[in-house]
Amino acid sequence: MRPIFLALLVLLGAPVPAVAETLTGTVTYLQRMMLPPAAEVEISFQDVSRADAPAQVLATYRIPEPGAPPYRFAFAYDPARIDPARSYTLMARVLEGDRLLMITDTAYPVLTRGGGTELEMILKMVNDTPPPMPDVDFINTYWKILTLGGTPVEVQDNAREPHVILRSDGSYNATVGCNMIRGGYELDGPSVRFLPGAATMMACPPPLDALERSLGEMLEAASEHRVSGEQMELLGPEGEILATFQAVYF
Repeated sequence: MRPIFLALLVLLGAPVPAVAETLTGTVTYLQRMMLPPAAEVEISFQDVSRADAPAQVLATYRIPEPGAPPYRFAFAYDPARIDPARSYTLMARVLEGDRLLMITDTAYPVLTRGGGTELEMILKMVNDTPPPMPDVDFINTYWKILTLGGTPVEVQDNAREPHVILRSDGSYNATVGCNMIRGGYELDGPSVRFLPGAATMMACPPPLDALERSLGEMLEAASEHRVSGEQMELLGPEGEILATFQAVYF
């Protein structure tokens, strides 16, 4: 699970005392898609007391490389420093560099004037964001390997492109560009289990030797798959991302 770090509200004006409480919640969206790798989720705590002035941002919580929703956040605050006569809200948005991808389209009151301390916020896609592509089939798709264990995988000179293919007959083949691994798999909804397979026995030069070991360890540990558009992830038993893939067409 992604660790949660407290954002300290700048309205405190002093170190957060031991009696500090937290404002917590989640941010999610309804589309079946993954955010771009360079995206960042940003949650802002705002003072919106003045109707004739822009909202004053008091603290910001950022989640880089957010992965799959929902995204959890927490703000620390001192109840004694919250002015009950003022109005506070949270808003969230998703940015890719300077480009706005998603934003909450409603105000989420917190702490005062009926607002609570725990929220579930929904992001909406902005109008200029193209609709997500339909999910590619997990089976019978050529999945180019993009990363293993978070490390980018590159095509080596005079080697095959790293890829995995799962076939409808229950078999798969996989390679990082040296030996070809062939075996079976079991599928139950999003759960997947790769069965021990056989491989050709060529001696792999560096870095293919290390990549091939990583591939084998990934296949052994994988327990779930997640497809979003033309992207696919294999996840471990704790939900950690073991490898990422891109669908390729010929």
